Amino acid sequence: MMRLLFLFLLSFSVQAQSTGQDFLSRFGANYFSFWEGPSLNDGLTARNELGRPLDDGLQLFNLVSFTYKLNDRYALDLQTRLEYIHTQEIQWRYQGMRIGISGKLLGGEKWSLKGAANTDVPELNGRDARARKTIFNPGLFAGLTYQLSDRWSIYSIISPRYFFYSEKYAVEDEWAQSGRSPGLKPRIIIALSPTLNYAFNDKVGMRGGFDLSFRQFVDSDPLYFKRWPTSMSIGPTFNISKYLNLYTYVQTWPFDGKKMTMETASLGMWINGVLF
Repeated sequence: MMRLLFLFLLSFSVQAQSTGQDFLSRFGANYFSFWEGPSLNDGLTARNELGRPLDDGLQLFNLVSFTYKLNDRYALDLQTRLEYIHTQEIQWRYQGMRIGISGKLLGGEKWSLKGAANTDVPELNGRDARARKTIFNPGLFAGLTYQLSDRWSIYSIISPRYFFYSEKYAVEDEWAQSGRSPGLKPRIIIALSPTLNYAFNDKVGMRGGFDLSFRQFVDSDPLYFKRWPTSMSIGPTFNISKYLNLYTYVQTWPFDGKKMTMETASLGMWINGVLF
């Protein structure tokens, strides 16, 4: 009898341990950070197409997603957004959380679209969303990859989004500093960052592309869209490991404002990888 009881308890313990391990294995985390570096003209903060500062200082915008795997394809995704501003005084700005579903959204033999469909949630809104009185903003943050050959590929961040506000003209202070009116606050953004990539080897490559954004504003007609100023970037990529990938670049504005000048040129970086 004691032997049967011992075997039963041992079997239950192994099963519980296996269930616990399976539960924990469903959790994961990844990050994608955007660094707006110094101007090539004066070594200070990055500049927009007008030669105006993009923010109060050097900016690192961090997207950290915590996921719980629902099945082999999709996961519940909670994205935390935290902005670091480096001036004479260091600032940390909590930019809120977005909740949604992430995973391989679409795909084929040579291409895939991976990312998250998500939205801001009231009471989880961050600094800028609160200043703009954002209620919901459903959309995507996803990466499209198309393999042209062993060395050549196309990659693009795709991030369309629709914004619902409780106040039409509410904006953060930096909005006015950038030289834009509150009426240019977006109602709809269709944004993509197409890049052409060449791999020298498994670790090092070269990338060049554009940040394209088409916007409908709170002051515009429902069928009106305008191309937002388009930046161009070029630089090397480094695939160090699954935990760290870098795209370091020089950025400028070839079509808008003061165009390609030292006044509008700056350094930048994409930093992304898996945390666990």
